[in-house]
Amino acid sequence: MKNTDAEIIASCPLFKGITVEEVVELFDRVPYTTKSYHKESLLMIRGDEYDSLKILLKGEVSAEIQDYSGKTIKIENLKAPEAMATGILFADDNTLPVTLVAQSEIHLISIPKSSIIEIAQKNKHFLLNYLSDSGNKVVFLAEKIRLFKFKSLRQKFTGYILSLSGKQHSDNVTLPYTREKLAELFGVARPSLSRVCSEMSDKGLVELDGKTVTILDKESLEESLDY
Repeated sequence: MKNTDAEIIASCPLFKGITVEEVVELFDRVPYTTKSYHKESLLMIRGDEYDSLKILLKGEVSAEIQDYSGKTIKIENLKAPEAMATGILFADDNTLPVTLVAQSEIHLISIPKSSIIEIAQKNKHFLLNYLSDSGNKVVFLAEKIRLFKFKSLRQKFTGYILSLSGKQHSDNVTLPYTREKLAELFGVARPSLSRVCSEMSDKGLVELDGKTVTILDKESLEESLDY
């Protein structure tokens, strides 16, 4: 394995706590392939069998689905060095529920399921990271589904921060995601989310400082939710 690829893989969340040297040693023992794609290429389509874990070494990929009207809905964006569909790999039905589209020139590594099992057996850090990554993605998608009941972006953001306030037992809420990831969670563009946040701040409902949201008028926020 090239040192440059090993360095990128070592920075992937699945390999947190694993050195570049350890990555090289692990991959010297298992089969894998690398491949590059041009922008707008289809990597895989919905219904394809997902039998090898794919990790982005370069570029960005979107996971998309089409509704019955043919409208494309973007589920999430993945950027190097993220791994794709970690949970699907070991599902009984390991067919992709989304279509993967290259948003830029990309380069990725494909690691067969058997190799993933071997790496997990040899390295406890990798095993724990893999389980954590799979669980976090389930939580993210579950929250995305829960927020579908809200009609507007403002309601989605309000419902989300009120939920976090309850979990954290505080009106000073710490957001677990970046603004970009939050926009993905709400299914909107980042500028749209920033605009709603600014409007709510101007109205004295919340105060925003980085990843901290201070709820200033909880009663008004709760009343704004139309269930």
